[in-house]
Amino acid sequence: MLDKKVILAVRTLAAHNSFRISAEVMGTSAASFSRYISAAETYVGRTIFERNGSGAFLTPAGRSFLNMIDDLHDAGTRFEASVARLRSNGPEHLNIGCGPLTTRTIVAPLLADCLQQSPDLRAYVQVRATKEPLEQLRIGALDVAICDLTHTPDLSDLDILVLRKEPVSFWARPKHPIHQQARVDVAEVFRQPFVTAHLHRHWRIAIAKILGDDEEAWQIVDRLPQVESDDFAFLSDLTCRSDLICAGMREDFAQHRDLGLLKEIRTRETMTWNICAARRKGSQFPMLDLFWDELSRNFTAD
Repeated sequence: MLDKKVILAVRTLAAHNSFRISAEVMGTSAASFSRYISAAETYVGRTIFERNGSGAFLTPAGRSFLNMIDDLHDAGTRFEASVARLRSNGPEHLNIGCGPLTTRTIVAPLLADCLQQSPDLRAYVQVRATKEPLEQLRIGALDVAICDLTHTPDLSDLDILVLRKEPVSFWARPKHPIHQQARVDVAEVFRQPFVTAHLHRHWRIAIAKILGDDEEAWQIVDRLPQVESDDFAFLSDLTCRSDLICAGMREDFAQHRDLGLLKEIRTRETMTWNICAARRKGSQFPMLDLFWDELSRNFTAD
């Protein structure tokens, strides 16, 4: 079995393509770093990095070996998560990953229901707007992910629940000039200073089409959002204090609406969120099954 430092050296050099920079990143000497790469190539029996004046780059054999290293790392993560569950003498721990739009609308009420049925339930909720929860799910660091999966091409290794489609809701403070119009085009909303969580490519393409899908449209999309954060409470508070527009689900803005701090923008068209839930195929234990069953019963489309 290769030493962990040898494996780390291969991954680091593949990322930086420079022996000098990679040695600095690892915090080791150039000589030691070179020995790690030599040890890896001796182990494989092939040259895994091609060296030239531009740097060090993976050979075809090197790319295959790096994939094997990644598979080994993922398997090790799943193994450690499984062992941790076996070692636990207390209640099962459910690891949930979700996007910021689903924390109040789905995850909070769902966990409340599960806690009524199983008061000993322990849960960790990781909120990310990028595809990170899905990657964490695949390697076993998460048990279930609830987020927008439309930008993920390969779902073959996952069980998927398609949840109810929810309309996108746009909000601004009551004195925002956009409220002077009875109804506005969604395209006009996106031409305003805008704040939101991470906009992945699927949403950027959708917004560009709404704006006309021309060069000007993509220039606008490239500037979005003006402020980006996965903390939706922060985004809502910021929208209350400025002439920014924020988008989300209506429930996310209920508190600010009731206090008169934010007002919904009435649009002519409707956009919808495509929210799904995912778990690894074959992944089952009582707390996950309870959460999944409640999710299916209460939040899937009729």
